[in-house]
Amino acid sequence: MTQFWDNRYSTRQFVYGKEPNHFFSSELKKISPGSILLPGEGEGRNAIYAARSGWTVDAFDQSRQGYQKAIAYALELDLQINYDVCRMGDFKFKPGHYDVVALINFHAGRPETEYLHRKVCESLKPGGRVILEAFHKEQLGNDSGGPGSLEMLFDENMIQSDFEGLDPLLLEKSRTSMNEGCSHQGEAIIIRYTGIKSK
Repeated sequence: MTQFWDNRYSTRQFVYGKEPNHFFSSELKKISPGSILLPGEGEGRNAIYAARSGWTVDAFDQSRQGYQKAIAYALELDLQINYDVCRMGDFKFKPGHYDVVALINFHAGRPETEYLHRKVCESLKPGGRVILEAFHKEQLGNDSGGPGSLEMLFDENMIQSDFEGLDPLLLEKSRTSMNEGCSHQGEAIIIRYTGIKSK
């Protein structure tokens, strides 16, 4: 998969655009800046937005091409982001450290996703939040974005199970019009979730 993402990010253009994900940015505006983790951050559009908004940003991705574009973009704007190039299983999650962890279109196989969501919950401070947007299982077969494997897509039961230790603030399936770079375009079915760690 590393080669897949390196190939995808090897173009000069930003394949998901330079603007942040809309749900991510709208949720972040509701919270005072603190520390945030962005797994699977790719070319850095959400990390850059968070840094511009006063957040201390940690991020990781397996793609060195994505990392290089993200760091160059941050330097261009005189912003600081802490970005590791590593696979998910090699990232050193910091228990009880983050005010927010944002999972924006992070799709993996089921065992990997369960592991990630468990580590994300552990890494939140009390009062910390998860912000998640991903493609719903009903997106399968649409050409507007997302993986072509049902196992890598999301539904409400999966979210409720994986984040049962958090208090849900929002969980909804939505049909939306995607307009994120060249790779997320057209009508899509997505799932959005925000949850808070009460203790």
